[in-house]
Amino acid sequence: MHIVVDIAKCVGCFNCMIACKDEHVGNSWPPYTDEQQKHEQKWINPEKNERGKAPFTEVCYVTKFCMHCDNAHCLSTRPDAFTRRGDGIVLINMDKAKGDKSLLDVCPYGKISWNDELETAQKCTMCAHLLDDGWNEPRCVHACPLRALSVVKCEDGNFGEIVKAHKLKALTDGSNRPRVMYKNMYKYDTCFIAGTLAYNDGEVDRAAQGATVELRLNTELLTDVKTDFFGEFKIDRIPKNSGTFELTFLKDGYKPIKTEVAVGADSPCLDIMYFEKA
Repeated sequence: MHIVVDIAKCVGCFNCMIACKDEHVGNSWPPYTDEQQKHEQKWINPEKNERGKAPFTEVCYVTKFCMHCDNAHCLSTRPDAFTRRGDGIVLINMDKAKGDKSLLDVCPYGKISWNDELETAQKCTMCAHLLDDGWNEPRCVHACPLRALSVVKCEDGNFGEIVKAHKLKALTDGSNRPRVMYKNMYKYDTCFIAGTLAYNDGEVDRAAQGATVELRLNTELLTDVKTDFFGEFKIDRIPKNSGTFELTFLKDGYKPIKTEVAVGADSPCLDIMYFEKA
């Protein structure tokens, strides 16, 4: 079993987290887990990520939880405390988890949490008890109103084809071979360049609708876009820390505008630029 998280669909409603709490707070599901702590513990958590700056800002939510890795560091480090089911779900042994806070350190991604009330280590079980009872998906997936979370049940080799076809990516470098993969990761791990173009018609400033914006790196034309009704443009999916780009702005009857912009860890947003009559 695999989980696909579509970042473009998630709106941060936190239904997944609430559903997880509803299923596990006050309920113990042996042999998989004790009840979840009501506060602090988050077995699943949509984390907000912002790109750009006003007025060009974009927010996405990246839902993070145990990735049930095929190459799981927790399992290789503490085989006495972790097991993997036939469907790929990685679980903590309830008895071994009691009083052993060191188990939190065996996950390099920080997805094992500590229940202060019961003094036990816990994490996402993928609602294994529900799957055993005939459910097709965990509560978090079932509760997602926009289907930003979805279950894929297939052979691992076939899932590899799905990963390629839908350009899915891992949150990690992939060496852990996670069973949780992400779609539209560009909203999380790349930058954009945005800005506004305008001109003066002799009376008022007007938005430069339909102007051409060319993006070059080392003189090579990478892409070109048109400004919208408001004279705004946005060029997305630019790798972080990818260098200094040259932008050329073109509008019939006006002089070209050229500028350079460096792309680091954040998305650069340019001030309003005005065309001058040719």
